Amino acid sequence: MKKLFVGGTIAKTLLYMLLTAACTRAEAVENIPAGTEVTVVTQDGTRVRGKIAKVDANVVTLTGERPNTSTEITRTSIAEVKRVDNDDVNDREAAPAAASTAPVSRAITVPDNTVLDVTLNTALASDTSAVEQRVNGTLASPVVIDGTTVIPSGASLSGQVTNVDDSDKVKGRAELSFRFTRLTTGSVTYDIDTKPLAYVAEGTKKEDAVKIGAGAAAGAVIGAITGGKKGAAIGSAVGAGAGTGVVLATDGKEIRLAEGRKLKVSLTTPLTIRTK
Repeated sequence: MKKLFVGGTIAKTLLYMLLTAACTRAEAVENIPAGTEVTVVTQDGTRVRGKIAKVDANVVTLTGERPNTSTEITRTSIAEVKRVDNDDVNDREAAPAAASTAPVSRAITVPDNTVLDVTLNTALASDTSAVEQRVNGTLASPVVIDGTTVIPSGASLSGQVTNVDDSDKVKGRAELSFRFTRLTTGSVTYDIDTKPLAYVAEGTKKEDAVKIGAGAAAGAVIGAITGGKKGAAIGSAVGAGAGTGVVLATDGKEIRLAEGRKLKVSLTTPLTIRTK
């Protein structure tokens, strides 16, 4: 009886291996046609699922979890690429005992309005920066969902300047706006949607400053003007649920954001990441 039981266990394991090989086939990514749905496994165990959009010498690009987004994986980090067939789920359910021993990955969604603590790595100024200039940042604290670290501290963000006017324009008040559009953790880069960060230099008149703040924030509440002191803060960042975040700068006629400045960056759409 004991030999029979062992033989049955081996048979189940072999059956599962055959089923898995049929539904998820590992092969060279260059041989897989564009549009094929695959699971990419990196050397650190990260799993990324999507349809192949492009294969370059250094990067494999998959369609993202959301429409019109993409995910990039550095090729040197890829351990395995497997095609995913439509009957993959049914096959796995046919061999539940063996499937329980396979590596498990979870798709965890970081919800919209999540605020990221970001350190600015690119110095910006209203009189020297230009529209489409690249902006880089580093995640200062991890994003944790239900006790699981989904995005570790040290992850990098990149984006670009979206609007800039020096103090000689816009009636003497400088403006500077930028937003982050990509997040890289390990060897995987995700498209992200974030709220633009906008700064407006303080005006010469209290009334003008309030008008600019209210217009740029698209109706959001602007912080109270304090005491009329030169350089005093006359605005505040808009809350996570509102539109563009606007800060009335206090650095003088030009807006200058030094490298190392601490930022609060809000996601405007959910971000799904697969973890081990």
